[in-house]
Amino acid sequence: MAPRKNTFDDKLARLRKLADAPEAEAIVELRKLLADDNVFFIGEAAKLVKTLEARALEKDLADACKRLLAGEVADRGCIAKRLLLDVLVMFEAHVPELYLEGLRHKQVEFTPPGPPTDTAGAVRGYCAHALVRIDHPDAILEVAPLLFDDLPEVRMAAAEALASTGEQNCAAILHARLLAGEDESDALGAIYRSLLALAPKRYLPLVGEALRDGQDAAALALGESRLPAALPVLKSGLERASGDLEGTILLSMALLRMEEATAYLRELVEKAPENRAAKAIEALALHRHDARVSDRVAEIVKARKSKKLARMFSEKFGRDV
Repeated sequence: MAPRKNTFDDKLARLRKLADAPEAEAIVELRKLLADDNVFFIGEAAKLVKTLEARALEKDLADACKRLLAGEVADRGCIAKRLLLDVLVMFEAHVPELYLEGLRHKQVEFTPPGPPTDTAGAVRGYCAHALVRIDHPDAILEVAPLLFDDLPEVRMAAAEALASTGEQNCAAILHARLLAGEDESDALGAIYRSLLALAPKRYLPLVGEALRDGQDAAALALGESRLPAALPVLKSGLERASGDLEGTILLSMALLRMEEATAYLRELVEKAPENRAAKAIEALALHRHDARVSDRVAEIVKARKSKKLARMFSEKFGRDV
């Protein structure tokens, strides 16, 4: 009697050869795998479609995602759905019905002894971005309610998606969400970043006030904004900062990637008390691959003759002074 063929191993072997196969052959095989009943192969096929940029498979990606959203194939953790949507968003595939369905998708799973968990947050986030990317006429109306989603990652994605519209009116929606209260740092930071991206002149004072209230998220949003006007706000916040907030503000200055900010951090290394100077070195390590920055900081640290600063430099820059 002939040995029973291992279908899983056979498919896996074919899958591993597809990256180097002729394009036409790869597309035929990937189309079969995207229609497979095994969620593992659907997800792996999606990864390869992305690598090969096989846009001919847009419809197959969408059909596979629809099957998973409908529960025709079990997809624990929404892993395959995320992989499929990642490619669809990258391709800017025009499948609005799919995105609208995904925007409302929830998948509650039980993993004892923990509580029930909704694993579809990333699905909703991808779909929020997708609706904006394809210029869906109701994108803002559909995405805005996600600012009140139960999951911080979804609220964060909604804020970022609204910012990517470039519509200043979205800033009013984000401001209203801020006034309603947001306790999660990542989501709060996304709102601040989005406000600064959409209407920097209007909202820089608001984010500066949040920084003065001691919010790390405000400091990071200012740094990530790359706005020249953010540096004076960060300097002002540093005057009364200490502990973790002090380090976050210094890192945010480095995130600005401005020569003026880098020069100010170097000045702190040279003249500030040891503790603040050490934190400035840690912030400047963001630019450790820039030889000009690295060499200049090394010179300053060497001149200070501080063992603590020399250790910090060695640890963060990966070299001795």
